[in-house]
Amino acid sequence: MNSVVSEKKFIQERLGIPYENLSQSYLRAETQLSNLSSYAFKLQSGQVAAPLVTEKLLQLNDQFVITNFRVSLSYIDPTTTAAPTATEQLTAAQFLYADPTVFGQSTSGNAINAKSIYNGNLAFIIDRKQFLPAFPMNAFFRVPTTQSGAFLTTAGTTGTPAATFTGNTGVNGYDNGLFGFYVSEPTLIDGRQTLDLSLNLNASVSIAVIGTDPLVYATFETRGYLVVNAKS
Repeated sequence: MNSVVSEKKFIQERLGIPYENLSQSYLRAETQLSNLSSYAFKLQSGQVAAPLVTEKLLQLNDQFVITNFRVSLSYIDPTTTAAPTATEQLTAAQFLYADPTVFGQSTSGNAINAKSIYNGNLAFIIDRKQFLPAFPMNAFFRVPTTQSGAFLTTAGTTGTPAATFTGNTGVNGYDNGLFGFYVSEPTLIDGRQTLDLSLNLNASVSIAVIGTDPLVYATFETRGYLVVNAKS
């Protein structure tokens, strides 16, 4: 049986949500990393005055059933101001490790410290009840089989080959559609609950100085099923 069909039938039986109301979807919340020991992700639209163009937040009257979740990193070096443009946000790649060819290029050298998040933990409190007291962040750590800069470029062309190497090319591999995601028991949340989701390092780590260094974001993303207007 198709895995989506199986999931939807299970959710219908266990959570009482009609099968036809479950639509495959996702949620995505981002938080800018600086020099703190803990960072909060805001999943509900009512808590974010100006969402980033890449965020997909839970609306007030909607429900969402989480089946998979992930935390990744992105790196943006704004071309004109300290605030990234919509294009810069949309073209920023998601990393499952602090790729040194990207995060190590900052002149301040602090962006590479983003790798510290994978020694932290993720805590998720739903309506003041601990759903995830301390989930290990290293569950999301992935170094792909093919890494950025894995291939050499030469000074030659197809017509006039040359054995002189001039640099590297190639981007990180992305092995499948759930790369880096961790499976979750089907968990129902809605836009009106009290949701406290945090990334905890237990000590402050200097990753970026806001307004000075390139921007580093942590992205929390879920996969699962959206129920629209469930609370209307």
